[in-house]
Amino acid sequence: MPTHRTPLLPRLACLALVASFVGCGGAAVAKVTPKAQAAAAYVDGLKSMASSNFLEAQQVFTGVLKMPAYLSATTVARLRFADSLYAQSKYEEAVQVYQGYVRRHDGSENVPYARFRIAQSYYQLVPTDFWLLPPIFEMDLSSVERARYYLEAFVRRYPTADFIPSVLKMRDRCIALQMAQHRYVVRFYRERSKPMGIIFRSHELLRRFPVRGHTLADYVPLADAYRSVTWRRREMELRREIARRWPAKPEGIAARARVAALRNDIAQLKAQGRKDAEMPLELPPTAHERPERLAGPDGVKTGDERGGYKPKTPQG
Repeated sequence: MPTHRTPLLPRLACLALVASFVGCGGAAVAKVTPKAQAAAAYVDGLKSMASSNFLEAQQVFTGVLKMPAYLSATTVARLRFADSLYAQSKYEEAVQVYQGYVRRHDGSENVPYARFRIAQSYYQLVPTDFWLLPPIFEMDLSSVERARYYLEAFVRRYPTADFIPSVLKMRDRCIALQMAQHRYVVRFYRERSKPMGIIFRSHELLRRFPVRGHTLADYVPLADAYRSVTWRRREMELRREIARRWPAKPEGIAARARVAALRNDIAQLKAQGRKDAEMPLELPPTAHERPERLAGPDGVKTGDERGGYKPKTPQG
């Protein structure tokens, strides 16, 4: 994860020194102003952070936060306090402090940094692979959903921010995990000959990932599932898409032959007066959806997934 140079208060250290020592011969001034005291404490906290003494830094910044709120050092110390929590892997606590900063200082130049850290903190809560545990995509991915929500929000708010490369990298991993879970469920239903399960989950995959979720490996199981439930028109439409997008692939060649066969079957059934020639008479609401069209007229596979991503606002 790329590091970020945290914003500092210019001249605070100098102000602290000037306020503490004045006059000839280095005579100390008895009274130290709150501003100088806060600035000096803030610098001490930064030194602790630089030395990786994060617990000590947390205590120092906590003391600065108890000083008058109108001081500049007190304001920025809230961010450094959150940074010290983050450095100790206390991500949920750090999020609360970063969010508090955003609420108190909306419009500040440090708000993008605070929002980046919120997204980054949620991303740190995403599980990592461990050989004793099942793959991540077989687990509950609520933490991935939450992290992606805040990462997407950051991209929308600050598309040109310096943090964008890091944000996109984190978002891509979240997308990959979500897609892996959808495909895992499709395989699960396919191995158990559950075509309706394949259809519903494949539709969800194609809707939520209108770019990266539209591969040949995603289309073929769906077309086969349509065939199993005699959704002839939908199968013919999808096979036609497969033949158009991957004409030289074996699946594309087979799809062209299947389209011709389906066309003949539908014509014969209609001639017999069959009302279910194209589709069964009783169908779920999603039967007539064509999510494969979300990939665009040429099946473009570049860009991001925001067009098809509509997550619920995460709690907390």
